[in-house]
Amino acid sequence: MAEAVRAVLAMRPDPGAGSPWYLVVDDPSSQPGVDESLLSLADGVTGTRGSPEEEGPGGPPGVFVAGVYERGAHGESLLEVPSWATLAAHDGPLVGTRLLDLRAGVLWREVRGEDGSTLRSARWACLARPGTNVLVALGTSEVLEVKTGSELVELHTSTGGGVTAIVETVRDDGRGRPEGHDTHLARVSTFATSSRRSPSKKVAAAAHERARQAGLVALLDEQRTAWDERWSEADIEIDGDDELTRSVRLALFHLMSSVPDRGEAGVGARGLSGGDYAGHVFWDADMFVMPVLAATHPAAARTMLEYRIRRLPAARRWAAASGRKGARFPWESGLDGSDVTPRSAVDGRGEVVAIRTGLMEEHITADVAWAAWQLASWQGSWDFLDGPGRRLVTETARYWASRVRHDDAGRAHIDHVIGPDEYHEDVEDNAYTNQMAAWNLRRAADVVLRRGSDAERGEARAWRAVADAVVDGWDPVLGRHHQFVGFDALEPLLVADVGPVPLAADRVLGHARVAASQVIKQADVLMLHHVIPEAVPAGSLAADMDYYLPRTAHGSSLSPAVHASLLARLGRLDEAVAYLDMARRIDLDDTTGSTAGGLHLATLGGLWQALVMGFAGVRLTGPDDDALVLDPHIPDAWRELRLRLRWHGHVVRLGCRGGGVEVQCSVPLRVRVGGAPATVVEPPGAWVAPPGA
Repeated sequence: MAEAVRAVLAMRPDPGAGSPWYLVVDDPSSQPGVDESLLSLADGVTGTRGSPEEEGPGGPPGVFVAGVYERGAHGESLLEVPSWATLAAHDGPLVGTRLLDLRAGVLWREVRGEDGSTLRSARWACLARPGTNVLVALGTSEVLEVKTGSELVELHTSTGGGVTAIVETVRDDGRGRPEGHDTHLARVSTFATSSRRSPSKKVAAAAHERARQAGLVALLDEQRTAWDERWSEADIEIDGDDELTRSVRLALFHLMSSVPDRGEAGVGARGLSGGDYAGHVFWDADMFVMPVLAATHPAAARTMLEYRIRRLPAARRWAAASGRKGARFPWESGLDGSDVTPRSAVDGRGEVVAIRTGLMEEHITADVAWAAWQLASWQGSWDFLDGPGRRLVTETARYWASRVRHDDAGRAHIDHVIGPDEYHEDVEDNAYTNQMAAWNLRRAADVVLRRGSDAERGEARAWRAVADAVVDGWDPVLGRHHQFVGFDALEPLLVADVGPVPLAADRVLGHARVAASQVIKQADVLMLHHVIPEAVPAGSLAADMDYYLPRTAHGSSLSPAVHASLLARLGRLDEAVAYLDMARRIDLDDTTGSTAGGLHLATLGGLWQALVMGFAGVRLTGPDDDALVLDPHIPDAWRELRLRLRWHGHVVRLGCRGGGVEVQCSVPLRVRVGGAPATVVEPPGAWVAPPGA
């Protein structure tokens, strides 16, 4: 065992001069709690915060279990279990560094105490063996004097689920060997989990025995191979900006490790890196996380949609409870898909405020349908929409058809809603909600008219009629959209009058003042341009941006990346890069003051979307897309934006520069760049330039 420990630790990489494959953090941390989130390790089943191994004032590192919820006095929350990665306590500080190797998915540590004690360690969550975690360490006995042997841990939740874990620790104190008395330690932990029943001890034992038989070196080699395969289909590199490259790789690392590629995955707002928002599933998962995986690892995207499919019965009950047809997905969901949104909270001023999102923020219903359409579009196939995903699109359309109110002129309205801009509640005809509902109705009609009975086809034609009648907020006289009815009559306050962005304007102004003003948390109208650009009038983005950007506080962590994407599309590259930088720093610099509670997974997904949808200009409209559409806008400071994507079942590598795109592919590929006619690119690839380049 000692030889294997030394062999593993000898594989620690040299991070070099700021290599963008590594995140290096000083130990002790200058950002307690924040660095533990940034250094989290996960495999889609368990997630372990990157805390130091020794027990300290902050307690042992938390381990979060995907899909397993505990029900308590404050509702449902993701299960947190005792850590598998804690070693002996140490009296004084251990000083050194922690290094997260993004390429291999390993957290390395080298520290030393004032008393001469030392510790070198490596730990990883096995991507190829979800539920298996490994820790190896070499150091003085003061740090590694821990209990050895095998321990069985069983936890049962009030919701019927639970965790069975086998934690085996082996130690060799090194006595009698010429290399000295350093202690060697190896720990392998295997988890079997279940959301609704007690997990099998046999499953955990069998997984543990397979890992033990493989051995430490083989497990590390396997880990590096598994991550190499993921990166071969997902890597992004900005030649000319190593810091941005590191940030987007960190984002991809956490996105890819938070979602399994089997079963179902209800991905919470903080993934498996922390307990904030209790592990509840929001629109964040469907709109910001799922598209990244659809374009890089479709099997994981499919598990996220499976979570929604299996909770359609709860969504139907939620619709029926509000007197509607079809399926209405709740704003926050957990174990069984019921609404678990809190009804009140204490705000930053210490005031108890009502939470109305659970009752009124209904756009999530259309967002789920959009996510299903995205997966089909990246795959270039109707199979999912014709099969298991069909109900996600059609049942949500039935909800919207029953949700609208028709006026005497035949126009369709949606009353009493909250849009993504949560500063304004209980509004009428919110542009984002209305247009997403209309989009949902049209796409459901497309699905049914392809393959449906006569009765279903009649319903589909009715959906299209409702979609055509929905008020969309577009004002042809002003040449821009109204965010909702009455928005222009609010106090014409700009964010610059309040403070620098990003800004939690509701905390500064108070809920009543911000609700009566034109200051918004994130621009609903601009979100439309981001997710369904084909549905808004051509050329309308510039006017909407000019109007809403000065009014946007970016009080949501989702906002900066969306604006970066849209500003890049407009060619306003200096502004786009500034907002991209704002987005990437949200967790790295803890600009919201909340990263200690877990990473903002949707922000990480937004960073990817800004680069792919914005700067590279990738466009998708549906499963029948016959060409990969690109419209790159690359800042002068970037020599090249290099992307890897999986489009229509094939890995495509793109090198975007000012004059066009270098496309590499293994099969003939139709590509359209900058509005030019489609070009067929033959393997191994070619340079494609836009018109006039």
